Amino acid sequence: MILYIATGVAFLLLLLSIWRDSRSLLNPALLIISLLFALVSVIQLSYLSGNSNSYMLALMVCFLGIPFLIFLSGIFLVYNGIVLLKREGKSKANFLSLIMGILIFAFFGVILIRAYGSNLYFYQNHWINIFFIFFVYSYLIFGFAFAGFMLYSILYLLIPKRKHYDFIIIHGAGLLDGERVTPLLKRRIDKAVEAYKKSNNPNMKLIASGGQGPDEKISEAQAILNYLLEETDIPKEAVLLEDQSKTTYENLLFSKQIGEKLVDQPRFLFVTNDYHVFRTSTYAKKIGIRGDGLGCSTAGYYIPSAFIREFIALCVKMKWMFVAFYAVLFVALLISYHGILW
Repeated sequence: MILYIATGVAFLLLLLSIWRDSRSLLNPALLIISLLFALVSVIQLSYLSGNSNSYMLALMVCFLGIPFLIFLSGIFLVYNGIVLLKREGKSKANFLSLIMGILIFAFFGVILIRAYGSNLYFYQNHWINIFFIFFVYSYLIFGFAFAGFMLYSILYLLIPKRKHYDFIIIHGAGLLDGERVTPLLKRRIDKAVEAYKKSNNPNMKLIASGGQGPDEKISEAQAILNYLLEETDIPKEAVLLEDQSKTTYENLLFSKQIGEKLVDQPRFLFVTNDYHVFRTSTYAKKIGIRGDGLGCSTAGYYIPSAFIREFIALCVKMKWMFVAFYAVLFVALLISYHGILW
């Protein structure tokens, strides 16, 4: 009974947190905790039901199905990484999917060595055993964090958005030949135009946001404006330019400053690619922007690597939380190996 109550409480806390602020970084953690409680509850219910078939099925899903899906994801990430490198060329970001897939295979390899290899070697060489503990601990910490981030990012896209906004921010991106919008940026603009036309606010403005990069002939904001005037029926007076920003954070900050000069306590809708929406929303929360994020579609082969990059950026932002997790592990190792290694 306590387990079921805990499961209900976990989901209730998740719903309250989303209702309070759907952009909170607490939400992914609450989501993965709720799902873990729910999984354990299902296993216990199947055991108490007395039906051995349902109980065995629940155990197989938990202890065989989930690891198998993770292994398949490793195969997919390696394949996706190769496709991405062929289509987009070699860059640090484009290697992320391939590296993540290799790390998944490495984890299963280490587990197999530990399970079926000579355990005596681990017991005799305590530093190797400590490395094994550190490796598995890291995999679990970042694995659960990534699962929570991925699942909540998808959920965040599905959360209904308000229809009344004062401004729609279009986040800039790199330009073709230094002056034309890329297919990626075009999707953002088209999504913003779609939201603009659905709005019930006749005074709404679009904010084209993005400065001029060193390899660009014009600012990204100007390129967005040019596209809007040439390819859509949006009037020029409905578009504001923010052409000083260099980062996502500055896109939001400078756009907020423009909006606040025109409207008291404005509400914003910021449009970016679907994989980028949740992290962008956390920046908006930090800056104090009232509003929501809206995602547009992305080329399928590009999503895994982009999602991993978003996750790494959030980990850097929350580095002190991970430092705390590793501090707990360090203390546990100090206690466990006291009198053995020191």
